[in-house]
Amino acid sequence: MAAIAAMMLGACSDDKLSDGPDSPNGPVDNDEGVYFALNIDLPNARSSRSTTIDPGENGSGSASDSGTEIGKDYENAVNEAIVILANANANEFIAAAPVNAGDLNATSADKSSYVAHSKFSKADLTSFYNNLSEEPEGRTLKANIFIFCNPTGELRDYILGNTENNVTAPKQGTNEWVNGIGNLTSSSNIWSKNSFLMTNALIATREIPSTIEQWNLFTDESNPFKLSEVNNIGDGTVIDNKDGRGAIKVERVAARFDFRDASENKDFTYNVVFLKENDVTTEIPLVNIQLQKMALVNLNKTFYYLPHVADPTDEKGTGITSLDNANLLAGVCKPETKWLFDGKGGYNEPFGNYMVDADRIWKNDIYNKWSPNGSGSSEDSEDGTTAAPSSDFDKHFNYPFFQNSGIIDNNNISNDRWATYLCSEVVKGENNNPNGWTAENQDYKIWRYATENTIPSIAGQINGVSTGVVFKGKMIAPQPAEDADENTKALAAAINNTAAGGSYTDPILYAFAGNLYCTWENVRKAAMDAADAQIKFVVDNQQTMEGHWEITEINRENSLYKAVFGTGGMGEFEFTYTDTADNTQKTATIKDEKETDANSANAAWTAWAEDGKKSEGTLKDAFKKAVVGNKFTIYQRSQDPNPKFGWGYYCYYYYWNRHNDNGFNGIMGPMEFAVVRNNVYKLAVTKINRLGHPRISENDPDKPTPGTNDEDESVYIDVTSEVLPWVVRVNNIEF
Repeated sequence: MAAIAAMMLGACSDDKLSDGPDSPNGPVDNDEGVYFALNIDLPNARSSRSTTIDPGENGSGSASDSGTEIGKDYENAVNEAIVILANANANEFIAAAPVNAGDLNATSADKSSYVAHSKFSKADLTSFYNNLSEEPEGRTLKANIFIFCNPTGELRDYILGNTENNVTAPKQGTNEWVNGIGNLTSSSNIWSKNSFLMTNALIATREIPSTIEQWNLFTDESNPFKLSEVNNIGDGTVIDNKDGRGAIKVERVAARFDFRDASENKDFTYNVVFLKENDVTTEIPLVNIQLQKMALVNLNKTFYYLPHVADPTDEKGTGITSLDNANLLAGVCKPETKWLFDGKGGYNEPFGNYMVDADRIWKNDIYNKWSPNGSGSSEDSEDGTTAAPSSDFDKHFNYPFFQNSGIIDNNNISNDRWATYLCSEVVKGENNNPNGWTAENQDYKIWRYATENTIPSIAGQINGVSTGVVFKGKMIAPQPAEDADENTKALAAAINNTAAGGSYTDPILYAFAGNLYCTWENVRKAAMDAADAQIKFVVDNQQTMEGHWEITEINRENSLYKAVFGTGGMGEFEFTYTDTADNTQKTATIKDEKETDANSANAAWTAWAEDGKKSEGTLKDAFKKAVVGNKFTIYQRSQDPNPKFGWGYYCYYYYWNRHNDNGFNGIMGPMEFAVVRNNVYKLAVTKINRLGHPRISENDPDKPTPGTNDEDESVYIDVTSEVLPWVVRVNNIEF
């Protein structure tokens, strides 16, 4: 009987709807509808506050307090839109309406505000009102308005449906649609010029009529229902969507990276290695680094159409340990709230929140696999590959930092998976908008755009999942002084050699404890010097004065000696002495009586050298493993595919993008490393502190693994980084 009654009610409803255009319920035809008008404020509105202490107060989801930046005209243009009407209680879908270019009109000279006209289906609205579980208490209902400016084809199908592509539009009464996920593809680009995808910055709640009959007042295009203004319904009913509501503020789904040359001479060149005299570092540069290329890595392939946040689900606020669907739905279009840092590397209550992205579960799995306590390993196997199981980085990222095996190497010239840019070309790009910025910051150039990439915990901020920037630098040596030592002259000659060569036939450089040596012979000599062997001549025959040399004292405990010779002796070596007979300097040979260490780095190098220094084979592998295992970094000469750079010694610097810097190197804070939508990240390398990572992973004792923390006390570069709500965080980078 209940089923029959429901059918009868449905039949009655259909009868009502078919009464014709003069019926209180209006016509059934889906082409008929009720018109609305909606005001939109774009993210470049000049009325925006310069600070965003309270993200909800100024209508922006950003927690940045670094000011704002006006976007470019092509970053703010609106060509079309989709407007969604949803139940205010739980964002349950009611109706959607496309807004074409002809129905969008700019309302400000700078085109920072628009008014949009369109219509909702009368049938959809009627269905909603017929299915209300209870009568409205007053003369209005509350609804949430969502707007998608410049929707991609994929998003258009997702909201409006597409029978040809077998895509069904959201069903009325469901709220899962707010968790829609987009895919970054060439056909669904979210940052095409004049067509940046933008969505609500925050929930936009408006009042709508309490009955379908009231909507009949707005079936004329010239008299739309105003979702941002005041409506006179009659019978004394006024629906005010202006006071305290007004225009709906939108933000871009993408983020932006800007860059400037912060080197002293504006040539991307930095003094890095300095001459030492008597173990004291001087101000005389020995090796400089010129940054030549840069690339963004770990670009998310997927993204939520609408912003999502979540409060930490553990008592300490260290992350999101679990997130059920109800909590996910509750965090849609909520503002990002700031974390209160205590000035000691920690943070205080009340806690901030976490921006959530569509790959959070996979990122937690990657952390569990590659972290020190996970199933992965940072140790190398004998063939030079990581022992950890393969991860599908290429399925989740464009330009993945790691190969799926966990190896970094990007040496395949024909397949550059990092999509590199020339630094010199980046700074020739388009100017940022310097409005309200200092003269220094006016030098920034727009580099590229990125999808949102956030990490659901503090500990989970690791190299395998965070978005970063890789810089490729080339060593340059200033002309050494005439009285420079042998190593310094050999080093300069090798570094500045531009002729074609080979990675194994050309001199190999070794870095250890802040010193750089050209060839292993100079490393060994330096280790012997560090041992400071005291040698004396012992007379065996007083008549003939024949005798032998012996070591009376030696320092085998210094770090360089142990790294080269291990626990053994130095073998046979030459030394100089003064002949008292004629007061001249002479050389002699002595054998260290202590047995050599067969497992030492020097023994491994000697075996490889005596075999011809072959580029492949077990002796080469053993040599590198022993040398790198003793904290030597190996730099081999190579050819850059760009003829402008050619042959030389190259190294890499890795920078992990900071979103919410807690100000403490070595201590990670919540949401410190992330890329968040509608933020501009302004990057400038202000200082390079040391030589970078070698291009070959097996040459690097400090090579990152997917589980390496983004925060590292061993800072390679200093990067200024400001983040403003486009909006900008500026990151000054120091390597």
